[in-house]
Amino acid sequence: MTGATLVHEALIYDDDEGFVSAVTPFLAEGIRDGDAVVAAVTGHNIDLLRQGLGDDAGQVTFVDRDIWYVRPASTIAGWADLLSSARAQGHRAVRIVGEVAFGTPARRDSWIRYESALNDVFAAAPAWVICPYDTRRLPEKVISSARRTHPVVRADGREPSRMYQRPRRLLRAIAEPVPPIRRDPLAVVSLDVPRSARRARYVVQAVAEGLGWQGPAIDDLLLVVHEIAVNSIVHGRGDRELRVWIEDTTITCEVIDHGDGFSDPLAGYRPPAPPGHDGMGLWIAKQLSDWLAIDHRDGTTRVRFCLSR
Repeated sequence: MTGATLVHEALIYDDDEGFVSAVTPFLAEGIRDGDAVVAAVTGHNIDLLRQGLGDDAGQVTFVDRDIWYVRPASTIAGWADLLSSARAQGHRAVRIVGEVAFGTPARRDSWIRYESALNDVFAAAPAWVICPYDTRRLPEKVISSARRTHPVVRADGREPSRMYQRPRRLLRAIAEPVPPIRRDPLAVVSLDVPRSARRARYVVQAVAEGLGWQGPAIDDLLLVVHEIAVNSIVHGRGDRELRVWIEDTTITCEVIDHGDGFSDPLAGYRPPAPPGHDGMGLWIAKQLSDWLAIDHRDGTTRVRFCLSR
């Protein structure tokens, strides 16, 4: 391991041999050094790494990337849990191969932002991370973004990225995509007094129950509604509203106010320290939502989020 702080690299490759020749020695060296070693990659690349590592493959934790990379906030929380577990088991450092599933075109900017946020959230973590970018499968926009989100790039060699941007700058430059809506809202609730957060929960609960939602799914939805509504009531200004849409098995909500929004572009990517302080509500909401975006323009702040049954 190179040190007690994060090393975050992008591996840009165009064939299986390029992937194996870069990643296998990286993982094998981590095993020899006594690091915790994790590979969250495609099933195909798991097979390649098992073959390349031979008997050492049993010392690597392999994770299906399509299960791991579902929503950025929960993936970050997963890495944080993994780092804590590695320390509890006596490992001084962790080596990670994390092959991000960039998902649909509508969500690609979400995952580009995730890659950038890692540099801040885990800046002090004793982790060495390589993120593979397969040029055969990823669009050019995603490939080029790797040089902006990783301080080091492996392509025709290993070198610092001249295009790297610090997280706060990149997150301000690339907005979180907003969940789409295709029809008029089913319900609109005014958030004009503190008690209106309770009224908002009642309305959303009725919508969810009408769609056949039950138990934990409704609990998660109502917790997100509560946290975002209360944040708007406490910190927003002017008229405040909650709007609700339904689309098949998905409920989308939007809270609108005329406050200044969130000044910290990294808000919600990491839990506040100590727990319970300002910002915890947004962090919880991002953990539970399938998609949550904050949009602030022309004096209006919109927090739109969706959850599916």
